[in-house]
Amino acid sequence: MKIPTRFPTLVGLSLLTTALMACSPTAPPETPLPQGEAATPSGWADILGPVSAPPGWQVKPCVNAVLLCVEANGELIGTVERFSHPVSEVPVQGGLPLPEGSELEFLQAWVSNHYRTIEQDRQVADPALKFVGETPETISVGTLPGLRYGYTITHPNGALFDRGLGYVTTDGTMVHVFVTGVISGDPSGSFSDEELVETFAPHLNTIIQGLKL
Repeated sequence: MKIPTRFPTLVGLSLLTTALMACSPTAPPETPLPQGEAATPSGWADILGPVSAPPGWQVKPCVNAVLLCVEANGELIGTVERFSHPVSEVPVQGGLPLPEGSELEFLQAWVSNHYRTIEQDRQVADPALKFVGETPETISVGTLPGLRYGYTITHPNGALFDRGLGYVTTDGTMVHVFVTGVISGDPSGSFSDEELVETFAPHLNTIIQGLKL
């Protein structure tokens, strides 16, 4: 199910295309922002630094520039989506310039708003779903300050519905978001299995910290 409104995330995460389209030459469509604003797709090839992966796995930019392909023994098992949008388009900022030194405060507000949007959207689909957002952790995104965030959505019986994992940073002008997870009904920018996500997560941390940002 596509999330009808979100920050272009994980908000971790209505994602851009199907897993098969991740290797297509056709660029994926832009993802809608809250209040009708649009994200700016942005590619991996120009910012990808050192790559880390479990034994037998490969990580490389997809043909679709906004997706990072993760393969195991040559088989695509997941993708990570990248997108960017101006700080001025973020509702929590109200279109105002970002004061110097307030980056982490701004990102905390971004994540809080993102969680709220995801929870509301999922409850519209099924009020019985349970949303649990993780406390964001500070992490360097390249040379920029950033946050690692995540959430889990489960059915009443405890079965997984969604597992989102994302990173967000800003250079004061643009907001950069990197997202993946296990997203029900929307395999692009995600993995098919939660265990694969958790196996790749520490390696994704390393990749994010080594980005050329």
